[in-house]
Amino acid sequence: MLKGRWEPVCIVWRIEDQAEQVLRHRRAFRDCLVSLAEPPSGVDAAELIYGELVANTVRYATGAVEVHLEMSRSNRPVLVVRDHGPGLHVLPWTPRRDPLAESGRGLGIVELLAHDVAVGDAEGGGTVIRATLPVTAREPAA
Repeated sequence: MLKGRWEPVCIVWRIEDQAEQVLRHRRAFRDCLVSLAEPPSGVDAAELIYGELVANTVRYATGAVEVHLEMSRSNRPVLVVRDHGPGLHVLPWTPRRDPLAESGRGLGIVELLAHDVAVGDAEGGGTVIRATLPVTAREPAA
C-alpha cells in the first residue's frame, strides 16, 4: 500500500435490529462519529440526521432495520438506513409545507443538514436512504 493512501470504503459501525432498538443506539452512533471526526465537525447535525431517519422507520416501517456508516478516507461519512417496510414515495420538502405540522418534516430536516441525500427502493422491498453527513473525517495516525 502506498504511504498515506486510504482504503476505498469500510463499514465502521453497523447495527441491524428492530426499529425501536436501533433508535436506542443513537448515542453509540454519536460516540462512533466523535472518535472519527475532526473537531470541530458536524457531529450534532449527524446525530439529528440519524434520529430523524431511524424515527421514520419506527413510525412507517415494520421489521428489521439495517443501519451502517460508510467511511472512505477521501470523502465524508455516509449514513445508510434500510428498512423492510412498504417503501417510500418521497415528495421533495419545500418551505411552503406547514413548518408547525407534527409530521412530514423529518426528511426535510435531513435534506437541510446533510450534504447529499438519496432515497430509493431497496432490493427485496422497503426503502434505503443514504445521507452524506456534515462531518469531516480525522486523518489517520501514521
